[in-house]
Amino acid sequence: MRDKYNRWQKFLEEQTVRIDSSEELGEINRQLLEELKACDRMENAEEEIYERFYKEVEFGTGGLRGILGAGTNRLNLYTVAKATQGIANYIKAGEYLVDSPLNKKKSGKNPAVAIAYDSRIYSAVFAKIAAEVLMANDINVYLYEELMPTPALSFAVRHFDCAMGIMITASHNPAKYNGYKVYDNSGCQVTLAAAEKLFTYIDQLDIFEDIKAAGGRGILKGLGEETVEAYLDAVQSERALQSEVDQKALQALSVVYTPLNGAGNKPVRQMLDRLGVGKVAVVREQELPDGRFPTCPYPNPEKKEALALGLALCTELAMEAEAAGRGEDAPDLLLATDPDCDRIGLAARRPVDGKLASYQLLTGNEVGVLLLDFLIDTKVKSGKKKNPIFVTTIVSTRMAGVLATCRGVQQHLTLTGFKFIGEQIGLLENQGREQEFLFGFEESYGYLSGAYVRDKDAVNGAMLICEMAAYYKARGVTLIERLEELYQEYGYFRDQLIDFTFEGVKGMETMANLMETFRSRLPESFIGQTVVEVADYQKQQRTVLGGATGSPMTTDTGLPASDVIQVLLSKGCSFTVRPSGTEPKLKIYLSAKGTTAQESEEIIEALGKELTDIVHSR
Repeated sequence: MRDKYNRWQKFLEEQTVRIDSSEELGEINRQLLEELKACDRMENAEEEIYERFYKEVEFGTGGLRGILGAGTNRLNLYTVAKATQGIANYIKAGEYLVDSPLNKKKSGKNPAVAIAYDSRIYSAVFAKIAAEVLMANDINVYLYEELMPTPALSFAVRHFDCAMGIMITASHNPAKYNGYKVYDNSGCQVTLAAAEKLFTYIDQLDIFEDIKAAGGRGILKGLGEETVEAYLDAVQSERALQSEVDQKALQALSVVYTPLNGAGNKPVRQMLDRLGVGKVAVVREQELPDGRFPTCPYPNPEKKEALALGLALCTELAMEAEAAGRGEDAPDLLLATDPDCDRIGLAARRPVDGKLASYQLLTGNEVGVLLLDFLIDTKVKSGKKKNPIFVTTIVSTRMAGVLATCRGVQQHLTLTGFKFIGEQIGLLENQGREQEFLFGFEESYGYLSGAYVRDKDAVNGAMLICEMAAYYKARGVTLIERLEELYQEYGYFRDQLIDFTFEGVKGMETMANLMETFRSRLPESFIGQTVVEVADYQKQQRTVLGGATGSPMTTDTGLPASDVIQVLLSKGCSFTVRPSGTEPKLKIYLSAKGTTAQESEEIIEALGKELTDIVHSR
């Protein structure tokens, strides 16, 4: 590792004295150099150097994601440039057409790449570096002129018939991370097979010797207001409400919104304005882009801590409304989008019985079920959507499948990750059936109606949630009350995610050992319930234990290979274990169904405790 360390230090020393370097790049290089030099002054110098250089920052199914800093196992100017050169070589070799999921595989003399970026540290710089490398390789670039949501990148790829797309973001990770998502020419994150092939193109490059950065014939086109408006038009085309009654309810709606210092600020507010939402208050401390995320170290709308300021503003506005004798004017909703505005969190006002309004956070699964129910009521029952298809993942709540089946909607299940939902929309598009797609969601707060993009879209989610709230408000029902009605009709499903962080090379080894434990040394029962079925998605096998014949019966999962174990217990409970593809975490998804809310919560608590004990014992 010392050889790599010394080479990087020498290279950075040369870069800091280059007279043709921009002031911004010069400063970044000086910071990287000082960071490397500081390693040698640390008590654990060799361990620190090893951690930075023992591997390349991994190119996974979605692209790159890593800690910002100097080294091959960090995200920086050079790892971004290397990845982009690999993509350029992949495009020039025509591989993007070979791997395209589209039936119509368009080929041009000057294939283009769309690029967007969010508010994270160095996101704009990395986007510029990627553009320069592509243009040096004679590839045209469509680059958004300001930060934009991830779904806007997917839209641009499709809108301009690009060969690929690049989104600079680390989604909802802490500020020390950044990332680099890669999209194919359908506007979907690249497939597993394409990601593996891309990695071979990237891996064979020397990070300092093989990168082109100038002198090419590629052309840069900035994407401004016209493209943004086209994207918002596409989102708005998926509106569910049309009646005058519902429009009046939208005008009466009061919303608090926080973009969590990310890319959602402008497009979400523009969409709410287009809808005619009556009152929109923004959390000022989290309004403007800031990659440091000073008010929420973990800018994830799944986490209550990230929504604390939004909830406080809801309470403040509710108190003001009550003091003015207009308690009905208290905020109806709190909406929160993550830094790249593809996920959205929600808190809804509880039913008020003469008391000050209070707010209940809803999980991604609960919002997904509510939206599915709402879209069935407004688009399927009305006949707007024929042969409706709903898509979700194997770790999302089973309640959605039960609701869909009972309401005559076909369900498709995918592996974890919205890219797989996007792939399903692409398959429908290839058959000329994309209009049958009704809705897709994943438990991690990602939603999409419509086939205009191939990724989850929090601008679309904000629109649907506001329409849904207005729809029920016009009928004298809150979202909390509607959710309770659904629980009473379909059963009290409870789903919970517990995760465990394992940083660094030792953490990776620990996660691998834990997966092997669940795979080959699985206990026969959990919380007094016998294991009756195990799906090993790595082996693509589902095994039913002790079926009608008394012997295990094994079938194919019907899904691509993935490092996931799913276990079904005798009384209908289940859990799913997988290492995260984007964070150094082991994730366990718990699921239970009870006849009451208390019963299902008690099951979840007991199951979570037993599985946590297993993880900690390793």
